[in-house]
Amino acid sequence: MNSRNELSQKSNVSTPIPVIDLQLFLLGDTEAKKVIAEQIASALQETGCFYLKNHDIPTNLIAQTFAQAKSFFALPLEEKKQIALTEKCHRGYIPMGMSSILSEQFYFGREINPEELDAVDHPFHQPNQWLQNPPEFREVMLQFFTACHASTLKILAALAIALKLPESYFADLHSEQNHAMGLHHYLGTSELSQAQNIRLGEHTDGNTITYVFQHEIEGLELCSKNGEIIPVPLIPDTVIVMAGEILQRWTNDQVYATKHQVAIPHTSQSIQPRYSFAFFASPNNDAEIASPDNCLGTNKTAKYPPIITRDFYHQRNNQNKSLLIDSKN
Repeated sequence: MNSRNELSQKSNVSTPIPVIDLQLFLLGDTEAKKVIAEQIASALQETGCFYLKNHDIPTNLIAQTFAQAKSFFALPLEEKKQIALTEKCHRGYIPMGMSSILSEQFYFGREINPEELDAVDHPFHQPNQWLQNPPEFREVMLQFFTACHASTLKILAALAIALKLPESYFADLHSEQNHAMGLHHYLGTSELSQAQNIRLGEHTDGNTITYVFQHEIEGLELCSKNGEIIPVPLIPDTVIVMAGEILQRWTNDQVYATKHQVAIPHTSQSIQPRYSFAFFASPNNDAEIASPDNCLGTNKTAKYPPIITRDFYHQRNNQNKSLLIDSKN
């Protein structure tokens, strides 16, 4: 496997987080794909995180998505609250101060057909909420969602190759697109005290893999296995890829679910508004999360019993606090 330094050598930013070029995986032959797959597996095993460059999400689509997000968050509060997220529907808008995260947020997923609503008893398995105007917001967000879905399938394929599994092993179990997208607007200096340094507390994501897009302002930090806080600097034209709890469980702890948080950068002289997106890739509702034999090690023992995706999320949600503060919905 390539060393961390080799993986990062083409980045102009100094960081211990690997930088992986996906181009050879997208365009190369079988041997080239194996090389990139090994790099991805190594990064997920060592740090649970890496930068991905030359991915297949169009740069102009990312720019359009950030522009639309800025326009949405600039709308009057009362207008945004028309599509407020509730405890019964985890899609929509969360105002600043209504969650433990020091940001205003907007969540959505794929469009759900009415006949699907009774299939899963989960607050995210609800219809998206959109404002009627401007219609471009919905159109761009759904395009971006589709592009992220297609890209994450390639990362899952690469990991399967590295683990000597069929290339479609993980990707086939993400065909329903039961993913979530979260948009965040962390407010600027006039709205937030410098003393509130941590904007989003340390946590791991519950899903398979997460794509994080930072825009102009840094703030994301990793929490390493030994407790070290590692800033995640901006590297142009990259997306940050992090492993989640499902992938750690699926691979029998071979992959490390990344603890991370969002803070005000220590180098900041003033607190600037910060925009970021997170795409949470998640398996099909009925997919069985069970460690394949290739991940069991020498003792051939699985650390976790098999579990269906919907049951995993149900158990996880029961262990976590309410998404909203003092919600009565």
